[in-house]
Amino acid sequence: MIKEEISLFHLIKLEQQKNKLGWFVKGAILATIFILVFSCLLPIMERNDGQQGINNTADYLMFIGAFVRGVFIVFAAVLIAKIIIEEFKNRTILVMFSYPINRKKILSAKLILIFCMTFIAMTISNIIVIIGFFGLNQIVHLTSVMNLTPADFLAAIVKLILFNLATAGAALVPLYFGMIKYSTPATIVSSLLIVMVTSSSVGPNFSLASIIYIPLGLALIAFGIVASAIRKIDRIDVN
Repeated sequence: MIKEEISLFHLIKLEQQKNKLGWFVKGAILATIFILVFSCLLPIMERNDGQQGINNTADYLMFIGAFVRGVFIVFAAVLIAKIIIEEFKNRTILVMFSYPINRKKILSAKLILIFCMTFIAMTISNIIVIIGFFGLNQIVHLTSVMNLTPADFLAAIVKLILFNLATAGAALVPLYFGMIKYSTPATIVSSLLIVMVTSSSVGPNFSLASIIYIPLGLALIAFGIVASAIRKIDRIDVN
């Protein structure tokens, strides 16, 4: 049992090194900066337009959480496309399958890597944007309707972590659409549909982004898809 766990860990590390995921880190940094800048400009734009869609700290935290999760759901789809779909499409997966390693463990390592990178990136991005916005708000007074106490911050982080865990799972759903014809466009487009389902607003006072059961339900569907893909991997012909 210990040998299996160590072997899987090494496979994950190998996947990370093989795929050279520096582009993901750079993209996550740029996305976080963009989200922070946009979140700082939003109260200014609302004030200039005479509107105030975000009325309190809870509204802001929900908005920024949905924004971050939406961005990284698409990032996860790109990871799925590059690490899994394109390898099947280009048949470079044959190199890995030629080694005396269980196919199921190879696919499991890829999926665990995608899940972990998505969750970690979302969580770090959320924390940076929240601290950045409220820090700047104390200095330049972007808005007067928001105040974040240490207790509120800790409660928000716990809630965001729960949402991010569910969303990182839900972000694996595009695997199903991508594996049908080994299609990168289908993988990306399906991720956009998931963003719509998890982050849409219905009227001014209701947003699906506040309901954790939606990403949680999608995560359960995703784990079913993953289990099915892992179970069938030995029967997939890539020749």
